[in-house]
Amino acid sequence: MGSERERRRVAVLREYHLLDTPPAAELEAVVRVAATVAGVPTATLNLLDDRRQYQLTTVGFAGRHCDREDSMCAVRLDRGVFVHLPDAREEPDYRNNPWVTGRLGRIVFYASAPLISPGGHVMGTLCVFDDRPRRLSPEQIDRLTDLAGIVVAFFERRRLARTSAGLKETIQAREQWTRTVLDSIDEAVIAINTTGAVTLINRAAQNLHPDTDLAAGPAGSASRYRLYEPDGRTLIPDDQVPLAVAMRDGRSVQGREILIRVPGREPRSVLANASPLRTADGTVNGAVLALHDVTAEHARRRILEEAHERLATANAELRRSNADLTNFAGAVSHDLVAPLASVGGYLELLADPDDPPADPRVAEWVTSAAQAVVRMRDLIDALLDYARAGSAPVRLPEKESDHR
Repeated sequence: MGSERERRRVAVLREYHLLDTPPAAELEAVVRVAATVAGVPTATLNLLDDRRQYQLTTVGFAGRHCDREDSMCAVRLDRGVFVHLPDAREEPDYRNNPWVTGRLGRIVFYASAPLISPGGHVMGTLCVFDDRPRRLSPEQIDRLTDLAGIVVAFFERRRLARTSAGLKETIQAREQWTRTVLDSIDEAVIAINTTGAVTLINRAAQNLHPDTDLAAGPAGSASRYRLYEPDGRTLIPDDQVPLAVAMRDGRSVQGREILIRVPGREPRSVLANASPLRTADGTVNGAVLALHDVTAEHARRRILEEAHERLATANAELRRSNADLTNFAGAVSHDLVAPLASVGGYLELLADPDDPPADPRVAEWVTSAAQAVVRMRDLIDALLDYARAGSAPVRLPEKESDHR
């Protein structure tokens, strides 16, 4: 348990980053006051990790670091109490210390106030000493203890300032990341606070509302942002603007269709989704709005509708044309084929072998005319087949496997 507590004590000391930074002028002033309070010429601010003693700042002598095992402050460090030695040479646990024997110094009088962190860990001492015997009064001991508390408060203030700076940098980095993400999407995003002032607006939203007044309140927002019903003529009432509804009623608005008409620009159709923003206790303290631009989708829908209309017209024209072809086929069958059959019959009579013509050339003429009638009948049959094919339904060719 003792080693674990010592490990934690050293970890707390290092959290303050005191061993790798120069002493501040305030600490030097505290050490000078400590020497004055004790009435001695020398004082120091000592910090101890698991291996060494660091003299952070000194008064009356040139400071020097030493191994922890040679430190006078380390002897009773784990007790966390004020140490008062009128004559260290008479104390069994101090008399052989190198700061007493002369190897590192010749300390006779020694007193130290522990530097105790808010968590109860002793990080070091505020130490006063002299090379001759002395004795402190209770008032002097109290004032030195107070000064040790001031030193710890200074340490804590600097640690909190450093933590706050790191937290601020983290928050700024997160805000920058969030803004980068929001600016990279095509959805328009706007957030407001309780007064209706805009607190966040991304690139897509600025493109929709280039003249956004970030400080304006909710009054007149529909007119200010040109928010219309889908008909493009009716302004949305201010109390029905999605952000206002989310803020006032504390509920989400999903899929509200809005037409934005900015002068000099093509109207934009958007779907609005708004949600309230809440504090940890559930209080509404703002609202956020996302706008999905559906202008292109509406344009595609219009193109499809127009294409359907054109296709319907073409189909009607095709049906009329097919009807005309059918009527034509009927007329051809009646008005052309029947007379042509009569011509063919008469030609057969003229070609009767029992009644040859007087002129041999007549037989040749009749043969040529009969052949022409056959060709004409073939052309009429082909024309009728074409007419029938134009009005017949389209059928897929049968697969070869279907005949097996």
